[in-house]
Amino acid sequence: MTGHQFKNGPKFDKAIIAVGSCENHGQHLPFGTDTFVSSMLAEKVAEQVTGLLVLPPVNVGMSQHYSHFPFSLTLQPETLIAVLKDILESTVKNGIEKIFIMNGHDGNIAPIEIAARSIKLAHPSVKIATLDAWWVTAGKLLPSDTF
Repeated sequence: MTGHQFKNGPKFDKAIIAVGSCENHGQHLPFGTDTFVSSMLAEKVAEQVTGLLVLPPVNVGMSQHYSHFPFSLTLQPETLIAVLKDILESTVKNGIEKIFIMNGHDGNIAPIEIAARSIKLAHPSVKIATLDAWWVTAGKLLPSDTF
């Protein structure tokens, strides 16, 4: 999407952002799996919700607890909080006050919560919802005979 398309195209009153990580997932999954999955889920949600803008994902998260594995990239918690606050603040500045954060990584839960609360305090009209752990919720949404 271009700036022209955002300004003159369909109106967006909601946004969704995926927050992932880049860490080692063993021999069977690529670096970035958490981002790939949360981004795909965000796209699927957007297919079902009118006026929902899919923001670019945050590709690197807080993965200090996985630093002993090969090639795990990490942000300091304070850095991730600052990045998220800046993205959320920019989204609000562009007129979108309903934001959904699709988290894909366990280390991001606390930084996301801190950033979201900070923005909600600064902008009381803003609504921010988070899915902290899609991997827990997804299992609860599936019919009992799925697996």
